[in-house]
Amino acid sequence: AAAAAAAALALLPARAAPPARAADAKAPPASERTTRNLLQSLREPAGDAEAACGDPSWFYTTEACEADQGGDDPWGSRRRKGPKYVPPPVSCQDANSFAWCDPAESFEARAKKLVAQMNWTELAAQVSCDIFGGVPSIERLRVNAYNYIRENNHGLLWNDICPVPTMFPQVISMAATFNRSLWRAAGKASARETRYNYALGKQNSVFTQTNFNIFLDPRWGRGQEVPGEDPYLNTEYAKTWVAGVQTPEGPRGVPLAGTSCKHFTAYSLEGAGGWPYPTLPNRHNFDAIITAQDLADTHFPMYMACAEAGAMGMMTAYNAVNGVPMAANGHLTKGVARGKWGFNGTVVTDCGAVEDLWLRHKYSANASASAWDALKGGTDIECGSTVKDNAVEAMAPLLRSAVEASFAVRFRLGEFNPPQSGQDEPEMYDQTAHARLAYEAAVQGTVLLKNTEGFLPLAHGARIALMGPHRHATWEALGNYAAYKNNKNWSDSPNVVTPTQGLQQCGAISTVPVNPGAAPFVCSPTDEQVPGFHNPAQQPDADVVVLMVGVYCQDEKLQDVDRRPEDSGTCQSGCLESEGCDRPGLLLPKGQRALISRAAAWSIPVVLAVLSGGPLDLSEFDAMDNVKSILWMGYPGQAAGTALARMLMGFDSPSGRLTHSFYKNEYLDAVSMGTMNVRPDSATAYPGRTYRFVDPKWVVYNFGHGLTYQTWRYQWLGSSAPSSRRSGTFEGCKLRFRVDLASSGRARGAASASVLLFLAPPATACAGAPQKLLTDFARVHGASSQVSFSLGRSDFELADEDGAFALQAGEWLPPRHRG
Repeated sequence: AAAAAAAALALLPARAAPPARAADAKAPPASERTTRNLLQSLREPAGDAEAACGDPSWFYTTEACEADQGGDDPWGSRRRKGPKYVPPPVSCQDANSFAWCDPAESFEARAKKLVAQMNWTELAAQVSCDIFGGVPSIERLRVNAYNYIRENNHGLLWNDICPVPTMFPQVISMAATFNRSLWRAAGKASARETRYNYALGKQNSVFTQTNFNIFLDPRWGRGQEVPGEDPYLNTEYAKTWVAGVQTPEGPRGVPLAGTSCKHFTAYSLEGAGGWPYPTLPNRHNFDAIITAQDLADTHFPMYMACAEAGAMGMMTAYNAVNGVPMAANGHLTKGVARGKWGFNGTVVTDCGAVEDLWLRHKYSANASASAWDALKGGTDIECGSTVKDNAVEAMAPLLRSAVEASFAVRFRLGEFNPPQSGQDEPEMYDQTAHARLAYEAAVQGTVLLKNTEGFLPLAHGARIALMGPHRHATWEALGNYAAYKNNKNWSDSPNVVTPTQGLQQCGAISTVPVNPGAAPFVCSPTDEQVPGFHNPAQQPDADVVVLMVGVYCQDEKLQDVDRRPEDSGTCQSGCLESEGCDRPGLLLPKGQRALISRAAAWSIPVVLAVLSGGPLDLSEFDAMDNVKSILWMGYPGQAAGTALARMLMGFDSPSGRLTHSFYKNEYLDAVSMGTMNVRPDSATAYPGRTYRFVDPKWVVYNFGHGLTYQTWRYQWLGSSAPSSRRSGTFEGCKLRFRVDLASSGRARGAASASVLLFLAPPATACAGAPQKLLTDFARVHGASSQVSFSLGRSDFELADEDGAFALQAGEWLPPRHRG
């Protein structure tokens, strides 16, 4: 049966290439032209050959979307077509409709007036947010239902709507671009799509969640969702993304959407078993024991940046920190976030976290105590119903304070503003510009790990044998928290260009014979895969083999033939990297390793293209002479296939840099996931975490590693005279450095690269000082460029063992000059 199934699958035609996109019927809205201008500055046209190789601006059109069948949507959307969506009711017809309708008053004052009209049962209902529907409406006050759990990690997560939201690369890939302009533009684009869908009634809020945790342990199943392992990088990403999403528009300057920064704080573990197994260490009962020094310089910075950037929300983590679960941790939410950083948004729990207080953390005595502890600990919105189910009238003051905080955010987002004259149905956003932006992010976020003797890009006309378990990748190219067109059959979502499609569009793919006697790949909760379908009987007739490999298991079409189709999710979700599931190791699955070894023994060169969020130990393949090049694509988003093809052919150059260290697999033997210490301990042979502290002997590819097709020359131009600045809070100098860059190389497209500035602290720095740290970065475009870096007092401050930052006087040097 397995052989027959494999033979039948081999005869199936590849999924049709994306249809040609119709020309835009009208010019994009003025508000989108800034995105277009950014794109024009990044890319120059390169002639007929490039034009024939895919369309970087391709997107799944609304017309094609509406013509396709819809599916079931567990996230609660209702699929309708075209104009049949009903806009949300307007609460304030004019400034006199209710006492809280006057836009001239402050958001807080208006929120107090509205919340004052609610009784305690209504208040309790407004605190408990259902993940699918949100908090309920209050018809007598003309308050609409509202959902505070709307995901926007790398594009709006809203399934089965038309048009399908633009799916940018996963956050780990977006961060690898080291491009602040791109981050801001993508944040703004996702917010515009959020606002558009809200205005048409497709969803009931514009309050969105984004993950900015530190990627502390390389096994973490959700590492793909965060920028990386460096606090400065995560901080810059967070404040830039918040600024993009919360871009003010219109005469009243209403933000397009709101950002809630999750998960505050110290979340970097899913754990064994996971929910609902309360006795096993997992994110629902884990107590992260963290030093004051590690909290100050590793776990706090990105959330402080969110507060300073005016983020409208902060989601607390499931775990406890030093004995107190974050859902009830008033010291950190009220004392630090609100008290020290000035955070003035709403505090939201992760889903079920209040219930965890008593059921899994054993922190609260019972469900009622959990509700009290959460409210006293600073929770404004719980994802769940524990507060509502256990509310009593005595809670009214706490409930009122919480609801005032959440409604102040809704006022900031314009929900209760009277409509302005001439305001009608929102204008469609520029899908072409958003699609092109997603493509640019995929290219700039792809990291070229190895390129022996400049093997890539390939010569024009090269015949490519595309193999490996991800050659038809759809959902595998998006990563988690992504939107799909067809939620009933999400593994075949047509809003993604697959690697096969991308190469077909370039006319560079060969047909690969399949061993008719081989079984399909089969996956299990371990890394076992039976190599078969992708184990050709003979060397393919091609000039180069491109192997699409990665962390996830095989796609749905090639699952165990004995498994029921409706159980295919078991195969997919059980494999290696996801929410609720940490990875057992850093190696590729056995079947894929065997396939690479077999291909490397052939007489034609091999290129690896890797899909993963977390790091992989690729040292075995890096050492293989016939594996000429290795591309780490992360999860490149909807333009995956187009980006792959055009990079292979040299129309664009991969130019990303790793935002997390790629460790050797044996590093895992020296670190327990439950040990959160960032700094090493020589007494116990604990190696520490992240590039700032780990000895390079444990690392295959360093943080910041990344090649391009060009050869870049860097030249220091010296520094300007320090400029003195004195104020009530600052006294010192700004040091400005300039670097001149010039490139040469084989790529046909425009040159682009990122420049990272590292410094090594003085040998006399405080105890626990990092061996080096990232202090700034810049993205450059064109064959030559000049970059300026500016360093101030804070760049030379380090946290001491008490978590206090102090200036470290002495000789700071680029790391290569130290030691």
